[in-house]
Amino acid sequence: MSQKDKGALEALIEVTRSDCVITNFVSSVNGDIKIERLRIGENKTLHRLESSLDPEQVLPGLQKCSNNVIRVGKTGYWAESHSCTACRFFAGSNAVVLSSKAIDGRRILYRILVQNPTKLKILEKDLEVAGLNPNVLETEFESLEILTEREKEVVNMAFRHGYFDPDRGISMTEIAKIMKVSTPSLSDVLRRATKKIVKYYIENKF
Repeated sequence: MSQKDKGALEALIEVTRSDCVITNFVSSVNGDIKIERLRIGENKTLHRLESSLDPEQVLPGLQKCSNNVIRVGKTGYWAESHSCTACRFFAGSNAVVLSSKAIDGRRILYRILVQNPTKLKILEKDLEVAGLNPNVLETEFESLEILTEREKEVVNMAFRHGYFDPDRGISMTEIAKIMKVSTPSLSDVLRRATKKIVKYYIENKF
């Protein structure tokens, strides 16, 4: 199969920057706060934060460094701020940002989709020129098929034998014996396949 037939290339890239005011605030708080980006823009980025800390430990500081803060449930916050250099870069690039996660005040991980390896190389060079010190940690082709042949086989076997039925007509161990594989291996394949199916349904059917 040629690279053209493999589909888009998914990559996990670590970049370094120090000008995200939200991440800097989170790093300064003595407590567990999880942060992700819901919407990345060239001017503003919307962050989602989760923390079990008392709101008085989070909200005042968050309001100081954000344009707008909204409480979401008991432990969640949505905070919009000016985009950092990394978010501005990716918002203006041809890459599709699937997710992002701050490692600390300076480092952040972006999971992206690009058209092919050549586009990824160009993106790396542009990141270097921008002073963002890119480090590609993972790459994987996104298959044009939702499931691999092995995943199809496992899902079909599980479905036909009633694994997904309310009363679960067969156990994972029993299916593994039928297919002559280990239970952990079968479980891993089924988990990956189920995640792909759910993702496809959410993105295309909702």
